[in-house]
Amino acid sequence: MRPGPALAGLLLAAAAASACGPATYNVRAARAFANEDARRAIIDDRAADLERAAWLADEVLANTPYSPGDPWVAALRLDDDEGERLRERLEEAAPYDGEHEVPLAKLYRVKLDEALARAAAPRPAPPAFARLFDALAALAAPASASGESAASRLPAAWQALVEHARALAAEERNVERLSAGRPLGAPDTPEIGAAKGRVATQRRALAGAQRDIAGAAATLRAAGAGQEPAATLARDALRVTSFLLRMHTEALAVAPYVVKQARRVARGEPGYGATVARAEALSRVLEEQREALSACAEALSVPARTPLEDTAGFEMQESLLDQGRAISLDAVHLQLRGDVELLFFHQLASPSSSGGINDYRGRTRRLAYDVDPVFMVGGRALLTYDFEHVRNAARLNAGFKTDRLFSSGGDIAYDSSLGRLIGLNGFASDVFDIGADLAGISTSLKIARFTAGTVTELAVDPVTGRDAGALASAPFQLLVRQVDVGFDVTKLFPEAADDLYLEELLVGFRYMDYKLPRIFYALRERDPGTGDIYVFERQSPAQSVTSRFYQGGFSVRMGNGEWPRLAPFGDLGLYGGAGPVRYAFPADPAVPGGAREADEATMIALSGNLSLGLRLRLTSNLSRLRLLTELSYNVEAIGQGIVSSIHATRRGDETTYTVGRKLDIGGFDLFHGPRLLAVLVL
Repeated sequence: MRPGPALAGLLLAAAAASACGPATYNVRAARAFANEDARRAIIDDRAADLERAAWLADEVLANTPYSPGDPWVAALRLDDDEGERLRERLEEAAPYDGEHEVPLAKLYRVKLDEALARAAAPRPAPPAFARLFDALAALAAPASASGESAASRLPAAWQALVEHARALAAEERNVERLSAGRPLGAPDTPEIGAAKGRVATQRRALAGAQRDIAGAAATLRAAGAGQEPAATLARDALRVTSFLLRMHTEALAVAPYVVKQARRVARGEPGYGATVARAEALSRVLEEQREALSACAEALSVPARTPLEDTAGFEMQESLLDQGRAISLDAVHLQLRGDVELLFFHQLASPSSSGGINDYRGRTRRLAYDVDPVFMVGGRALLTYDFEHVRNAARLNAGFKTDRLFSSGGDIAYDSSLGRLIGLNGFASDVFDIGADLAGISTSLKIARFTAGTVTELAVDPVTGRDAGALASAPFQLLVRQVDVGFDVTKLFPEAADDLYLEELLVGFRYMDYKLPRIFYALRERDPGTGDIYVFERQSPAQSVTSRFYQGGFSVRMGNGEWPRLAPFGDLGLYGGAGPVRYAFPADPAVPGGAREADEATMIALSGNLSLGLRLRLTSNLSRLRLLTELSYNVEAIGQGIVSSIHATRRGDETTYTVGRKLDIGGFDLFHGPRLLAVLVL
């Protein structure tokens, strides 16, 4: 298939999308505009382009004199070379200044302004038609005995379409304002009901205007243009309508981001809300105009004997919909990552009775971990491909294979291949991962190995709780595996996620396992039924214990994405669940080194992680080559324990339940440290 037909077909297919979302939304539009800095000058300029686009459609069709073969019509040309020259000129001028993407809609708007300037120049002879609408009426064959063509009703239908589109946008905004803050599912007030009724009326009127335009388009399709000047008239009309159609299609690609960025500015400047309302109303008008232009352009391609993809509007092949081609260089990326990480492990003691609910006075042993941190330098490579609507959807050699360039104190490995985690290999794993990515499933595997350190058993004064000296020590090793599998729910509401600065919101499953020397402490309620203070009852000998947890929860990343020059971000995760554990207590509590009673139980665990970081983009927004650096500090805490009995207390007709006895390990496991990530994307 030739690029031209493919492009035009994709544009028309996307243009058939509803006005509820951006008609040409895709990966490249999101990459160009979604995470830009919300600068008023840029927003105002793009909003002015949207308004100018809607005005130009009216001006060109309803107010510009025309004669077949007019030079101003011939001036409507924009190929790739001219488009690139025009873009470079606009990029370096205010307000873009080389740091923001110039929308393609602006290029078409500029060319239309130049054409209108030519149309206003003195003519050697009076124009054949006062406006292009009159020329279309003359081209169309009469549709009734009275000689009136349905095309003659185009001006009135077009005017009605614009008026009702603006009115509908205003009424929809009014319903949104009246409904703000009301409980979900609450019945409509009379005022809201009346506003919704006006919305329905405007929608019916809009549908009627579109039907009238579709009827006019049908007469244009049947028009005879075998002789001059009808043949030239048909070709000129097709050139104009296709150019307007392309401008509107590209304008609708950037419109949602104009609205989003205007909303961000309006949060700090309430008076800027008028710009939001104006951009939303213009989006509605442009969408309705685009639908009408599409019907007319497709119809005119028949008498003009010119496929739509060969018209002036589609001469420029670059488009926000080039992603849809079978292969697009812009959709293929090679990512090279450098990783420097320092990871610490500590155990934080649980608060004592002076500051918490556990009183460990009476214990005689505890364990202390003195662990060298893991320092790791790694490098990774990944090839990705963007499907339409899904960034980095397909991955070859899915995930990263960590190449350990340098490490001390252990090592850290990351992977993101769900296929490999479930036992697939090679191409089968890649295909499985592509399907998981398209479904919005994200996978992360982290394996950290600590190989340098000691664990020491300390004597504890049972009265004061103070350390009384070391009893024994041993080399320390720790292997931690953590697997996260989740669905990114921001894919269900991408525009709202952008407004809320949500880069990712994963809801799913976490598996974790690691093995450590432990001492278990049995605690009981001091006052049964209160659950306020738990006092020491007995302790286990030191033993090697595997913590294995199956948890559910969420993790969220808040930030502006990778496109602002300097942007902070934060990660927050919370997971809860349980897993099996084996442990042993002395058969005779009075004999610590005597025979043991082994037992199995379910260990309940909560894990939470918090990260704060700063992302720096070192290359221009307009560069295909992107170089990012990301510095963050990550903290993950894991608390675990066993509930050994539940205590029920009945007071009158109410029964309350508290934990009567529990086992814990005397503290929280803590992993933390800084990470520096450098990403080069080609």
